[in-house]
Amino acid sequence: MLKPFLVIFFLLPLVAGAIDISVTGDWTNLSITANDLAAGAGSNLNPQDTSNVNQVTIDIFNTTGNADSWRVDVKKTDTTWGSIPVLSVKRYDDGAGGGSISGGLGFQPVGTTDLSFFSGTGNRSGIHIQLQINNLSLSLSPGNYSTTITYTVVDT
Repeated sequence: MLKPFLVIFFLLPLVAGAIDISVTGDWTNLSITANDLAAGAGSNLNPQDTSNVNQVTIDIFNTTGNADSWRVDVKKTDTTWGSIPVLSVKRYDDGAGGGSISGGLGFQPVGTTDLSFFSGTGNRSGIHIQLQINNLSLSLSPGNYSTTITYTVVDT
C-alpha cells in the first residue's frame, strides 16, 4: 500500500539590487536679452542657446559589475513650454568608471515620452550632459517657459 506524502515548496523572493541614477545640475533662469539678437537692434534672435558642457552630471551606480548593462532614457514634463522651442540633450563625455558607455553624443530632442538617450555597462560617474534650446525667435510670446527633464536608468 502506498502512503501519501506531502511536499511543501517555499517560494522565497529573491532580492535583486537595482541600478541607481543620480542627476545633479539644472539650467534655471536662462534669460533672453538684447545680447541674444543675431545682428543687433532690428534683427531676430539667435535661433539656439546652448548650455555649458557640464550643465548636468549623471552618475550610474549599484550595478552588479562591469558587465551589468543599462540604458538611460530621457523625457520632459512641461509646465509652461509650448510647441515652438525644442529642448535637446547630448552626452558630452564618458565620465569615469568601469564598463563602457555609448550613444548620445549628438543633440537629441527631448519629447514627453521616454526616449533612449545613451547606454552602458558598469558603474559610471561624472557623465556630463549639455542642453540646447532651438527655434528661438521674436515670434515667441514673451513670458516664462518651464519644463522638467527626467532621466531614468533602465536595467537591460
